[in-house]
Amino acid sequence: MTNAIEQSRAFGAPGNAKTPGCAEWRQTRFFDRFPLLAEDLASGFVLRAKSDGNAAGNRWLADVTRQLIAGPWNVTHDDEALVEHAKAQARAIEKRQSEIGAQLRDDPTATEADVVRQTLWFALKRAEEHHIRPDFPRRMPKSSQLARLSCSLWWRRNLRRLSSRRIEQVQRDIGRVHRRAGIYCSSVTVKRRSEQKARNNALLEAVEAINQHGQAYTLAELSELGLANPDHRRAELMLRIRDTEAEARRLGHAGLFYTLTCPSRFHPVRSKSCSRNPAYDGATPRDAQGYITALWARIRAQLAREELGMYGLRVVEPHHDGTPHWHMLIWADADNVERINEIMRDYALADSPDEPGAQRNRLKVVAIDPAKGSAAGYVAKYISKNINGQQYMAADQYGHAMESSAPRIEAWAAVWGIRQFQFVGLPSVTVWREVRRITEQQAQQLAAWEEATRPGQRVREFVRKLRTACNAGAWDQFLRLMGGPMTPRNMQPAKPWNVHKCNSEGEGFSRVTGEETVIAKGRYGEQMQVTFGVLIKGAEYLTRFYSWEMRRKTRAGAYDFSQKGSYGGSEASDPWTCVNNCTGPDFEARQLTPKRLSPQEEALQAKRYQEWQASTEYRAEIELAQQEHEEVQIALAELNQPAPPPSAWASMPEYHPI
Repeated sequence: MTNAIEQSRAFGAPGNAKTPGCAEWRQTRFFDRFPLLAEDLASGFVLRAKSDGNAAGNRWLADVTRQLIAGPWNVTHDDEALVEHAKAQARAIEKRQSEIGAQLRDDPTATEADVVRQTLWFALKRAEEHHIRPDFPRRMPKSSQLARLSCSLWWRRNLRRLSSRRIEQVQRDIGRVHRRAGIYCSSVTVKRRSEQKARNNALLEAVEAINQHGQAYTLAELSELGLANPDHRRAELMLRIRDTEAEARRLGHAGLFYTLTCPSRFHPVRSKSCSRNPAYDGATPRDAQGYITALWARIRAQLAREELGMYGLRVVEPHHDGTPHWHMLIWADADNVERINEIMRDYALADSPDEPGAQRNRLKVVAIDPAKGSAAGYVAKYISKNINGQQYMAADQYGHAMESSAPRIEAWAAVWGIRQFQFVGLPSVTVWREVRRITEQQAQQLAAWEEATRPGQRVREFVRKLRTACNAGAWDQFLRLMGGPMTPRNMQPAKPWNVHKCNSEGEGFSRVTGEETVIAKGRYGEQMQVTFGVLIKGAEYLTRFYSWEMRRKTRAGAYDFSQKGSYGGSEASDPWTCVNNCTGPDFEARQLTPKRLSPQEEALQAKRYQEWQASTEYRAEIELAQQEHEEVQIALAELNQPAPPPSAWASMPEYHPI
């Protein structure tokens, strides 16, 4: 069976000695230029050329591949090329900043702010050429914006995000994302996500954290203890849902299950036939998520105007074609349910209500009947499906096994930056997690803290109740102590205690100005804010009793002769030679000539060396070394900068009031 590229050669006019044929033009213009997607592009062309003609197929190729070029960057290039391109952009901006600084050096009216402003304009223009639109907060200083745009890591993150989303959207346009092909997301994206997770895991394994007690753990080990572990994340979600339902039953509130979907124009293919949807307008899953988010915001605003409260959970998951839809498990006062349903339906059908299937699919409402089962049990399958596919269900609604579907859903959410789970109208889960840090093992530190800060007796008693509920995993009791569902955040008795991070030993000293700053600053010059604990009725409670320092993991290898037993791990396997204290080396008897390898052995060694260079562990070590090198260069540049000229005010005599 011929491949799609060979099939595409049958379409179009043949060439001659002077003019290339249509097939040669397509090969050069599209297939050779984008080898990663060449077969998929050819398949899409053949499909359209058969139905609409050769010219229509060529126009489709031109329109689709336009998304694969972002200024000077080809999004189908591999990650190694991406890293180098990111470094080049950062160097170009740094070079331009130096040139502008040199040009304005002789201008007595010019200031450092002028250099920053002109360089920032250049940097933003370069980002725009790459189709990157930095979403900086309005109040962010220009110096911090420029610091980001001058950082290769910032460029690397944004180029990776841009490339993965452009490639996935092209896969959707080609028709590679639906139930009969790559369900939820394309196989290309699943592979790229797998490679990204391998890089991340290698980096976590290469870095270790050590606390003040000398305990050292790799970041991979620590991440397995937290919510990065999907089993822990699923367990916490199910606990919060189950106990929220218990509290709702105690209050007599009614449970409702809503499903919100997008209009037809957001779907690239039809639901049943998986054929092209003529109403599709090219929207991405992120556009669809923005549409439902704005719709939900209007619904909540109307509910607030009518003082109709609700609380619960929303879950975002993809249709088979990658278009998101929402499932919401909501509780509300039983007397308000009818009006809430009316508002939801009015807003859900405000957009194109007459299109086929809108009345039936745009909004679905199911009343939770406790006699038939719990709400937690109803939503459990959605939680499992969108985390790791473990427990509760063996296959999705399309009949695909969860072992294969769950990784595709995770890759879909990662590539499009979609938050899958969010609670509404409930207390801060950060407070819950921070209080759970104060276990019985920290009872002594807690007593010492209270002795030093002396909170009131009522506060101490409330903290005891809060600790008891959190450490027992009783979310319903915690919910009650925090004021109950729908309590505004500013009226809840506890909230996270966030403060600016202070400089550790000498980190805030500037060799240029001679000043020492108290507040620590991050990589981009902004003040760092960290969570220290919780504020409970105005009293500060420390929950983080460990201070951590990050360093590269120290490993003993065969090359490390300072480690005892480095050849095998025991005294018997220590390095040895033919020389001892009684006899000298017999160089006449031993000819120390290197062994000549056979061609097969040389080829095997070269193969192993190439595999080592391509491994994720090697890439992680190279990235860490590069980051350390950049930090050293920044420190050296700061050290070698000349001292600033004295201010004009330095020559003025001091004024001492009498």
